[in-house]
Amino acid sequence: MAREIVFDYDYLVRLEESSRKLESDSKQRLELLLKAQREVDTYLEQLNMDHPTGWAIPPQEEQVSVQAGPDQIQAGPDQAQSGLNKGQGPLPIQENAVSIDVALRDFSRIGEEMEREGHPGHMAMVPGNSTAPAAVGDFLAASFNPYPHHVASCWRAVKMQQQIVQWAGQLFGYPRTCAGNLTSGGTVATMVAMATARDTKVPQSKDYSRSVLYISELTHDGVAKCLNTLGMREAVVRKVPVDDQYGMDVNILRKFIQDDLKDDLLPFLVVATVGTTDAGSADPVPAVRAVATQYNMWLHVDACYGGFFALCNSARHLFEGVETADSISVDPHKGLYAPFGTGLVLVRDGILLRKSNTRKHGNYMQHQNNNPEDWNPEDLTFEQSSHFRAPRIWLPLQVFGVSTFRDALQEKLELAKYLYLRLKCQPRLYVVKPVLSIVLFRLAAMTDSANHALLKKITADGRFFITITTVKGVQYLRACIFCFRTHRQDMDVFINKVMNAVAEMGLPEDEFCHAG
Repeated sequence: MAREIVFDYDYLVRLEESSRKLESDSKQRLELLLKAQREVDTYLEQLNMDHPTGWAIPPQEEQVSVQAGPDQIQAGPDQAQSGLNKGQGPLPIQENAVSIDVALRDFSRIGEEMEREGHPGHMAMVPGNSTAPAAVGDFLAASFNPYPHHVASCWRAVKMQQQIVQWAGQLFGYPRTCAGNLTSGGTVATMVAMATARDTKVPQSKDYSRSVLYISELTHDGVAKCLNTLGMREAVVRKVPVDDQYGMDVNILRKFIQDDLKDDLLPFLVVATVGTTDAGSADPVPAVRAVATQYNMWLHVDACYGGFFALCNSARHLFEGVETADSISVDPHKGLYAPFGTGLVLVRDGILLRKSNTRKHGNYMQHQNNNPEDWNPEDLTFEQSSHFRAPRIWLPLQVFGVSTFRDALQEKLELAKYLYLRLKCQPRLYVVKPVLSIVLFRLAAMTDSANHALLKKITADGRFFITITTVKGVQYLRACIFCFRTHRQDMDVFINKVMNAVAEMGLPEDEFCHAG
């Protein structure tokens, strides 16, 4: 027997009263923004070399441990025992609300405990940065909240994303018939490209286990990870050694392919990198393209770190041949200083990306128009409800202009040269000539433990953060100069710190050659 529907008018009124709290008015929104801006300003003011707590990684004794209030919980024993303990965890999720002041104060503790990648002394990994217009772009995107994948939902949002894709495609020399989309980062961008390569070169799943992917020994590890996500876990991965310039050795690549063909394997994809994250080096794309063409393989270019250096005339030669690649991945959250979570994939023949992404819908035959202006980008991404990422790129490009980003990136190239020339004058150090904005150096004729000791001295106070990497079996200290806040004065402080650290190690005396 069906249950009788009971309606309680007073109950509905109470629910409406509660749910209307979500409908903030202009005064409430302004209050929220002003209070949030206050916290942002407090954090950003720390991102300079002179601020007493503005270090890339604050020493543990300097870290602030906020005492738990009545609406906070104390750190548990597992947190206290971890090496990352910097006070209690974030506010718990509760039934009852707390004030915005309490919530913002708790959130701002992130700034006390994080690796401050926007700090001018942060030269580890590939530092992340975010400009103020990019943050405003995210605010606008989240507030307007359009659905950016279908022209019927929001034509202008779709066109904004298409505009960014086409602009990036033109930067790399792609034709207007290229296609692509904004992704959550370089790994997803690469995965989309590899899925398109798979569907084009290995159309039958029975051949996945004999398919071969070729990368260099310096290719980012995110590339090989994509195989598992794409259902190609059993595919073969060949790591090609690099030459003395840290670029892929094309002769060895060709030898690997020939041997694999003899073993009845299926070479289908080779990845060339322009801007390796270890050394900043570039693979010889034209030579790799020739090999890929000879053996009917897909060529993907990983330009996640190095890609937007294509804006700089002094680096354009590194991108020779990139326009012939079948696909490219690049990260605006690196070279365009967008917030983390901003990648971009480009496919030269856009129809192949459309085919790969629409196959499951069975509607590919309905959209074989090669005019990108007529394409429906709903079919070009597997992210059906992704964030509207375009404003975080579009707004800064509008506010600053492309020339400002070009100059900022060129400045980083010049700072890398500056660091190289200054350190090169220290005879106790061996320094690798930079290709982009990464400088590798080590103590000459010393052990790995001595290099680790040097690293510890350089980073002891947390003002600078660099890493160690191993290239061709040799260990180096690695400085990646990429933050838009890093300028010559900061490099001078860093150089003096390196020189002083070397002197403190009491190494054998040598003649010093100071740079002019």
